[in-house]
Amino acid sequence: MQVNNTVIVDRGNRPNVSQRVGLRVFFINDGAYVDPYEISSVQLFTKSSTLTPNTVLDSENLVSSTPLMTYGASGQTLTSHDNFDSSNYIPSVTASGIYKVGTGDYVVVLDQTLSLSGYDTNSSTELCVSSLSSVGDYVDLWTVKLDSASKYQVITNHFSLHEDTFFAFTEPLLLTTSNKLMNKKVRLGEKIDLKVSTETTVQNEGMTDTVQNIFKDSVITSATMEIKKVNQDHNFDGPFTVSSFADSTTTITKDNTIIMNWDTTQINGLSSFTNGTFGSLTGTYSVQVKYTLLNQTIISPLYYLTVS
Repeated sequence: MQVNNTVIVDRGNRPNVSQRVGLRVFFINDGAYVDPYEISSVQLFTKSSTLTPNTVLDSENLVSSTPLMTYGASGQTLTSHDNFDSSNYIPSVTASGIYKVGTGDYVVVLDQTLSLSGYDTNSSTELCVSSLSSVGDYVDLWTVKLDSASKYQVITNHFSLHEDTFFAFTEPLLLTTSNKLMNKKVRLGEKIDLKVSTETTVQNEGMTDTVQNIFKDSVITSATMEIKKVNQDHNFDGPFTVSSFADSTTTITKDNTIIMNWDTTQINGLSSFTNGTFGSLTGTYSVQVKYTLLNQTIISPLYYLTVS
């Protein structure tokens, strides 16, 4: 994923100890993404230190122990404040904020490429991200208030840092991928996630299963998606670009599925539609993904879906 145009590695994509790791959380209520009213802090601990709640939480179930690292939105807790805006994220020694990527979608960045630090109010001490330089299992504790009338509560998530993503091989890797568009039909007026799955194969002889498994998890480091309207009526021009590679914002899951949220209600805002050359909003659309695979840039074939 990207935060303010900076590529970071998602927690599910086998991050190693020397990367920028995105610890991302989605808040959902009654089947919809929602913003919590406040996020007080995000604090990181080793998993082994949190095997029982009372090792890190007090009698009110709030964090009372000194973490390895802590994050906050520059003295603000209201998620409506500009300090949570993801445009504030710049990779530097002050990038220990909490950032809103979208509605109900928040992230902190564990950046092992910097001497990143954060201030822990419980212990009044300055903490350094280098405390998490070891391979192992960790937890991130999010202290949130879901609405103005509720009490603070701690939400616990897990992540691991690896070192087995680093290996040496005596010849160039022979990697091939195949993609598949999982959406086939979309109704006009829907706002829906377009999903393109990716299967990766290592064709070198003698490649161990351990290395093969690494490429099943997060071998794609960046991806974009393009959508075009395909006109089968010769009275109209086409194809028309509905969303270009440059304009797209995608998410990559730990199994290399590329996701882009597409709002079909915005199609009629295109200049080609308003000047009458676009044709009907319904019909056939093409979807294509472009992504980075080691030193390669892969452009998939065109995949087609129907908007009805």
